[in-house]
Amino acid sequence: MDDAALLRRLRLARLALWWERLAPALTALAALVALFLALALFDILALLPGWLHALILVGFAAAVSVVLIRLRRTLRPSEAEAARRLERDSGVPHRPLATLADTAALGDPALWQAHRDRMAAVVRDLRPGWPDPVLPARDPYALRFAALLLLVIAAAGGWSDGRDRLSRALYPAVEAPGLGPRLLEVWVIPPSHTGQATQLLRPRSDTPVAVAEGSMVKAVLEGGLGTATLIAGPQSMPFRRDETGAQRIETRIEAGDRLAIEQGWRIVASWPITVIRDALPSIAFTGQPEADPRGRLQASLDASDDYGLAKAWIEIRRLDSAVDEPGLRMELALPGERIKSAALIGRFDLAAHDWAGLPARLIPQAEDGAGQIGGGEPTIVTLPERIFRHPVARALIEWRKEASDAPRLGPEIAERLRLLTADPDLLDGDKRVLLALVLARRVLMGASFDRSELRDLLWQAATRLDDGGLPAAEQELEQARRELENALAENAQPQRLTELVDRVEAALERWMAAMAENGVEVAASPDANVVGEDELAEMLNALRTLAEAGDRDALRRRLAELAAVLAELGQAQAGGGRDDGAAVRSMAALRDIARRQQELLDRSFRRTPPPPEEDEPSRPPAKPSAAEQAEGRRDAQAQKALRDALKQLGTTLAEPPRILDEAAASMAGAAASLGGGDWPLAAEQQGEALRRLKDGAREMVEKMAAARGLGKAGGLAARDPFGRALQGQAHKDDGSTRVQGEAGIRRAREILDELRRRAADPNRPPPELDYLRRLLKQF
Repeated sequence: MDDAALLRRLRLARLALWWERLAPALTALAALVALFLALALFDILALLPGWLHALILVGFAAAVSVVLIRLRRTLRPSEAEAARRLERDSGVPHRPLATLADTAALGDPALWQAHRDRMAAVVRDLRPGWPDPVLPARDPYALRFAALLLLVIAAAGGWSDGRDRLSRALYPAVEAPGLGPRLLEVWVIPPSHTGQATQLLRPRSDTPVAVAEGSMVKAVLEGGLGTATLIAGPQSMPFRRDETGAQRIETRIEAGDRLAIEQGWRIVASWPITVIRDALPSIAFTGQPEADPRGRLQASLDASDDYGLAKAWIEIRRLDSAVDEPGLRMELALPGERIKSAALIGRFDLAAHDWAGLPARLIPQAEDGAGQIGGGEPTIVTLPERIFRHPVARALIEWRKEASDAPRLGPEIAERLRLLTADPDLLDGDKRVLLALVLARRVLMGASFDRSELRDLLWQAATRLDDGGLPAAEQELEQARRELENALAENAQPQRLTELVDRVEAALERWMAAMAENGVEVAASPDANVVGEDELAEMLNALRTLAEAGDRDALRRRLAELAAVLAELGQAQAGGGRDDGAAVRSMAALRDIARRQQELLDRSFRRTPPPPEEDEPSRPPAKPSAAEQAEGRRDAQAQKALRDALKQLGTTLAEPPRILDEAAASMAGAAASLGGGDWPLAAEQQGEALRRLKDGAREMVEKMAAARGLGKAGGLAARDPFGRALQGQAHKDDGSTRVQGEAGIRRAREILDELRRRAADPNRPPPELDYLRRLLKQF
């Protein structure tokens, strides 16, 4: 056996000895490290009090030091020990390696050499063995494997942010005099759309902090050793020093489960956090959208968002439209700012649109304050198409479609309009319709006409023929109401809101006048299920008061109530139409007679002498002058003409109310009194005639409503315009409605005026002025 092979086998035997001597200490060291890493990845140490955390670290350090000292004192295996180990592992007696190294002091040299040759043959068969299992004797309970198992489990759960956890485990949050900062303030500012308040984080708090996604973290640190670092989830950002020497930082939190501030080698403060994700808003139809009696598309929806809705709308797209083709966006009014859930109702007049009568896809969508848009389940409906009853109106709508689909037919349609305008009787003598058709004909005669302008002119003419001036007034009222809703959504100033309320009031007056011309009575009575002019006036006054006070939420509620009332009144009007044109014209004629009778009554009152005072002796009436007699004769002739007009009107009615005959008799008496110069008696008789005219008009309206199947005054079945159940004969509150009273509104205005007065006082302290301005900012 050569020397190289023997040396290699001796080296292996020495390694086995090394392992047997070092294995216990190395295993103990590895178990300590595995246990510490497991505790760090479990993030247990960071949850302990700072002193206990530091004490555990000292204990680990002491244990590691003891093991290292033992390793350092481990004896190095000698060559003789390696030879004995190789001989033992080979199972040979008589120490052959020692024999080869020895020399004979005495004896026969030949015999000694023969012995050496025999030992050399044995040495060639020496083989090193494996190290002896020394660990079971030192660790009979196999705790080393428990530490390894804990490390595997901890690594599986905490490996993603292991670096941060290890850092928290190595640096306990202990206070050391002179080393820590003098001041540390940390604020968490949620995004503005959440409506949440700013949080001031207190050091050494183990309570989890709920943080909205995208919140801003602002921190200020003074004193301490070294530059501070903010650790927010996976982010790690250093502080920056300002001109005063303080360290500041601002950043946003998007993810993570812990917020910590590290300065130098230690964690100054740490908080567990839970990042609350901003969910998408949700919106859905509560029922299938359908057309209301006025031919408008009505849809009911439920919308919600975790922090509050900002916008809601319905996108309308044709079924056969391309992907990039723009659709219609119909905005939905929200009942408040940052409202988290709402039941929405939308009414959209699409009868004049090109898509009327076609199937379309309706997609509800909502947007939150962060700009996230959520969509609901779309539905397919056929858009409402208005059915015209007037024959000329139907013809105009057909020509409108032809001009839109085939512009080449413009000259032919212009000729049709020329023939139509040549006979104004076909247009019921309406000069506005005539003017609109003349303008439409002029548009068609152009080389390339504006189709949108033509469509608008023909539509306005057709709707006026079918419903008089009501559609235009209704459109103006709807536009004014939507402008007020948009101003509320944009947080307009109270002055702007007041101006828009005035516009709504003016549009409402014109709409009610058009309703009256169209034969629809708006009156409140114990048996009527609709509100009257007084109730509408009260609602408008409440709108104006709330607008001046800047109470936007209450203003939104009142505006929604007004919209519901107008919708109910519109349904009452929609039950009729222009099929009963004769009755509508009779109503208009009766109203004109009542107006003229009111003028004659006013003139009689102006000529009636004042009554004598109590202590003044009665005197015979003075003889009227010649001028007064001539004027009385003229009034008497006007009164007779008015009576004749009433009689003529009665002949056109199928069933004239009897009270109109009584009114005619009162008119005849008034004419005789006027001819004789008896102004007081004439005024009394004219007042009686006017009262009977109004009663007759109310009776005619009820008959028209009954003929249309609506019942009295529009016949809105068993509920009032606010959706409340009617109790008995009149509108009664069932306790479910809460409306702010006048006293509360007046008190709110007084407080607002006082705040404005104080904010305008320059002698007040700047902090107070700043506070007052922030209070008044929303108003």
